[in-house]
Amino acid sequence: MVETEGSGEPETRERHPAEGEWRADPLGRSLHSRLDQEIRAPAEDYDEERATELCAGLCRGLLGDFAPALLLLAAPERRRVQALVAYVHTLFDFARQHGVEGERLAQINRWEFTLERALSGEKVGQPIFVAMARENAIRPWPEAALAAITASARRRAMRPRPATPREAEIESERLARAAAAALLGREPAQELAAFGGALLRVHALQNLGPESGRNRCPLPESDLPTDFEVPPTPGDLLAAAQRECQRLRPRLLKAPRGLVELTARYRRAAVFSLLAALKLLILIEDGGTELLAVPPRMGILARLGLLARARWVR
Repeated sequence: MVETEGSGEPETRERHPAEGEWRADPLGRSLHSRLDQEIRAPAEDYDEERATELCAGLCRGLLGDFAPALLLLAAPERRRVQALVAYVHTLFDFARQHGVEGERLAQINRWEFTLERALSGEKVGQPIFVAMARENAIRPWPEAALAAITASARRRAMRPRPATPREAEIESERLARAAAAALLGREPAQELAAFGGALLRVHALQNLGPESGRNRCPLPESDLPTDFEVPPTPGDLLAAAQRECQRLRPRLLKAPRGLVELTARYRRAAVFSLLAALKLLILIEDGGTELLAVPPRMGILARLGLLARARWVR
């Protein structure tokens, strides 16, 4: 619903947004976008099909080069992942806002409370909650996993950056473990949580330039102190990114041991994500300071090649 200028009266939206706005095109290029701009529309929309389309489009934009992994999942699992990714990212979008810590925490609390209402059977006309409630009716979300995800968002709101690489590792693994538990319905093994945490850090590293430009540098303070008198140069950021790459590569190379507990489809998606992460580390290390202005992205042929390799995994 939108308001007609000057009348103050609502006018029905007769068409879907422009092409590509909601479409899930996991092989296409997409720049990182902020969910708080997307979740405002459509208001009070209870349509499950449109909720699915919105979550799919948001998920494509958020996952970027990792989005093709979802093509390796069965459609029901893909919709479940897309709903959870949209919900979780919104929580962390609130946690990453500038301003007063109390307001960030209040936004997180409101989002969590609204999810509780939706999962309890109350009609909530926001697409992400429509999608989450639909998935809950099919297979209930584990309450402990959702609570752990929210706890991670609160810690992020109170501490914008990890102090050390070890703290970054612990926090990313906590979030990955909770997200995996929400999707799988059980606590994942430590190897799988470590793999998921490494993927989260690669994704953050890929967007280092845009995030640093918004004063949201994802790197540990021990690598780039917050209280510097002179802002870090592009060379400083690149050197810190290269150190992060060196920390992440051995963790990713240990991942295959943790993938054996996954079903075949999830294992293929995880293998694609692993191959994509290793490729992105090379692009980041070799990209020079221009990666701060233009985040490294894989081309469509590279994505297709990794998809073909991942499909052979049993």
